[in-house]
Amino acid sequence: NLFRNGVIEAERADPCWEAIVSANTLNIISHLSRASFDIHAKPLEAEKPELLDQVLAYVELHLAEHLTLKDIARQFYVSESTITQTFRKKMGTSFYRYVTQRRLLESKLLIKSGVPMEQVSVAVGFQDYSTFYRAFKSEFNISPTQYRKQIN
Repeated sequence: NLFRNGVIEAERADPCWEAIVSANTLNIISHLSRASFDIHAKPLEAEKPELLDQVLAYVELHLAEHLTLKDIARQFYVSESTITQTFRKKMGTSFYRYVTQRRLLESKLLIKSGVPMEQVSVAVGFQDYSTFYRAFKSEFNISPTQYRKQIN
């Protein structure tokens, strides 16, 4: 949690974020130091992967497929509400928004590598090129074709 909080602070870059990151780092080092000297401490158990980590990994593996909240909830034996709340609380966005943004970021990589636009849209899970085009233009304020020209 300390590490995660430090990363969040660094990403936000709010005033005095450096002091908070430094304090978190010292706190982490202190805990590690204590743990190395405590010979009577119980061995650390492996951390169970959180639901969010599992869902994110699943999305990465199935990015090109049709992903619905209902299917994800069923895959992990939780309610749709649990997935929704987890994304809102820990990611600050909705499940569908995350999936769309992830697909669009992946599409940029494919465009850079020279994959034809129609193949890009299918490869990242958009049902058709026009849906991909609208999402890309909405997210990046530039069309996929203009983006390709810009990077070349």
